[in-house]
Amino acid sequence: MAREKKTARPRPGASGLEDSSTATSPASPPLLEAASQHEVVSEPAASQPSGSEAAASVGEAPSEKSGIKRSFVWDHFKVYDKIEHAKDASGKDIEIVHKRAYCIYCPRGKVGDFAIESSNGTSGMIRHINQKCRYYPPNMDKSQKNLVGDKFKGNKLTIVPYNQDDYLEACVEMIVIDELPFSFVEKIGFNRFCIKVCPLFDVPSRRKLCRIFLSMYDTSKKDLKKTLRKYRLSLTTDTWTSVQNVNYMVLTAHFIDIDWKMHKRVINFCVIQNHQGATIGKLIESCLVQWGIEKVMCLTVDNASANKSALEWLVSRMNNSASYEQILSGKYMHVRCTAHITNLIVGHGLKRLQKSVLAIRNAVKFVRSSPKRLDFFKKTVEREKIPCKGLVCLDVPTRWNSTYLMMEASLKFKKAFTLMAEDEDSSFANYFKEPDEEYDEDGNLIPSKNKRNRVGPPQVEDWQKAEVFVEFLRVFYDVTLRVSASLHPTVHTTFHDVITMEKNIDNMLLGPQMPTGSETEIILIDMAANMRSRWFKYYGSFHEINHMVIIGLVLDARFKLKNVTHTFQTEGLDDDEVQRRTLEIKTLLFALYDQYVMVVDGGRHLQRQQSPGSSSSTLTSRSNHSRGGVRGQLLNNWKKVVQESSEAVIAHEVDQYLDAPLDPTDDEDCFDILCWWKINGCKFPVLAAIARDVLGIQTSTVASESCFSTGGRVIDCFRSSLTPRTVEGLICMQNWLLGDDIAEVVDDCSIENLEFYEEVEQEHESTASSKTNVCPAPNPRAKGKGKLGAASNVIDV
Repeated sequence: MAREKKTARPRPGASGLEDSSTATSPASPPLLEAASQHEVVSEPAASQPSGSEAAASVGEAPSEKSGIKRSFVWDHFKVYDKIEHAKDASGKDIEIVHKRAYCIYCPRGKVGDFAIESSNGTSGMIRHINQKCRYYPPNMDKSQKNLVGDKFKGNKLTIVPYNQDDYLEACVEMIVIDELPFSFVEKIGFNRFCIKVCPLFDVPSRRKLCRIFLSMYDTSKKDLKKTLRKYRLSLTTDTWTSVQNVNYMVLTAHFIDIDWKMHKRVINFCVIQNHQGATIGKLIESCLVQWGIEKVMCLTVDNASANKSALEWLVSRMNNSASYEQILSGKYMHVRCTAHITNLIVGHGLKRLQKSVLAIRNAVKFVRSSPKRLDFFKKTVEREKIPCKGLVCLDVPTRWNSTYLMMEASLKFKKAFTLMAEDEDSSFANYFKEPDEEYDEDGNLIPSKNKRNRVGPPQVEDWQKAEVFVEFLRVFYDVTLRVSASLHPTVHTTFHDVITMEKNIDNMLLGPQMPTGSETEIILIDMAANMRSRWFKYYGSFHEINHMVIIGLVLDARFKLKNVTHTFQTEGLDDDEVQRRTLEIKTLLFALYDQYVMVVDGGRHLQRQQSPGSSSSTLTSRSNHSRGGVRGQLLNNWKKVVQESSEAVIAHEVDQYLDAPLDPTDDEDCFDILCWWKINGCKFPVLAAIARDVLGIQTSTVASESCFSTGGRVIDCFRSSLTPRTVEGLICMQNWLLGDDIAEVVDDCSIENLEFYEEVEQEHESTASSKTNVCPAPNPRAKGKGKLGAASNVIDV
């Protein structure tokens, strides 16, 4: 098809030069005047007029011969070709191309669309930009309110006016939450997006955005600092080394607000010089002083020896300082990470299964190494008619729980792997005849030096070990998932989890899964013995478990102290030992009560009675002073009978809670312990305050370790120039923005609230009195055609 280009002949005086200073040019905003010398794509060729003609034709289309567009409007219009289909004189189909331009702000349509051929000037486009374009930012009415909604908060629609500061804050939040670089706002794509979606928004530079971010971080930190001072916090901490080879320490605060909702807030992500105990302890104290935190419940750390010495130093420092409000002198402040200990115990036992695990890992690696091998594996699965829609997954060798998931998924396809291994000429069999792979320190593949073939393919013994391995470690995997939660309590289930893991190891030693004396059985028993030795190292006796963990179980209305006693009995302890340890836990609960009662209710609750005899004599002496005569003597005698009988009235709040009926539940997952205390806390106000602090204790450091994943994305090879303060602000503020709102007490006893309610009552009384003085409404007109119903001047006496 022939293509013909149609160009109109320029009228006399047409010029491609735009002189915005002439009187014929419409007044343009400062932004447009500054952009008047911008160069864009050239236009079709046209004859160049003389200078006098150019002066008389200001505002017309630019010269195509020069290839330069000098008018400011070309910064706001985009040129395009409009093709018209027609026929020439001989009847052939031709295309006639018309040059046009449309406003980049207006929606595509007839408005803002102009012809830019030689016969047309730019006056219409200038007039459109300066006067008619409603979407051009300087022309838009910034007082016009917009209807907006937040889909993350129930799509609640609100009407808000334009506010550049709000837009900038939203832009900072986007950078922080989505882990974007500050230079993102200077990229072409984001600027084009803003022009289309929100032309009012003045996109900031990277420097300005960073300054706004630091200001927002300081303001948010100040507000959060005021909130955290109201609660007793449980802390978790850990250390990490970035790609900058800089050591960071993270400190996370956990607490339960007044609405019985659990929160976590990353309060520090700071540089630490080394991993020594004294250095860790001093830095933690520095962070506490910086935040003004004086009330600490517990601090959860992993099992490193440096952390133990750090906690000892910190507890000693707090006890010697009057600014901290310690709980029982910090005796139970050190909580060890259950997830870390579980990882050490399981990892020590897996050493005996290393060869079998490696054989299965190589088989999975073959399937995942290329699409062709994956198709070969799928065809084998279809041939064996295995009813499983999932596929195998590769593990991370340093994380045993991922190894568990790999083995569990591989067992479902055991027949498929066996079928592929039977064909000696298949690519699967040849894969294990190749030399094993080796990697350098950076993870790069290097030529193998030992020339040993890959371990595998998996044999029958390997699959047998894997089956027992998966069944044995399922308990440990479930425990790891349970204690790793950070947004709901875990301390009340940890004691049962520890006992469950111990029973699982004992069952492997006492009752093997395959009592045949085979090599597989011997290896598995040896694995359980290795894990048992590690178990005695970390949980040798119940004294190794922080008693606050057991208090968490006692505060569970389904178990209380009766379950603790039952657990001690099932562990084989004699009656005297069971009674002694039960009394030890009960004494600890009373000690907590005695410390909390002075804070919760000013000491107005009844304190624990020392002995029945002393309590009875005290009550009797008080009664003798307050009452006299025969009636007083009768009452005193009855009190003695009541105190000596089994129907004695329980006066202490702890006894009331412990002796109350248990709260049964069939499904453990359906029980919400925070909801229970929210409903029943009014019955036990002091114990509710204890429960709010104890249930906030973390039994793992996963909440702090998860910050290292964020840190690895924030500080990567392409963003390694960030300063430590900026890194801390990015990680902490992301956690604050993504966290739920913290409930606060709104209605408190104050003069302002009293005056408010008095004012409301006065308004109500005045409104009610005004209604009583109003004339009563006339009686309704009677239906029908009677004269009385039709009268309009009837007066009631």
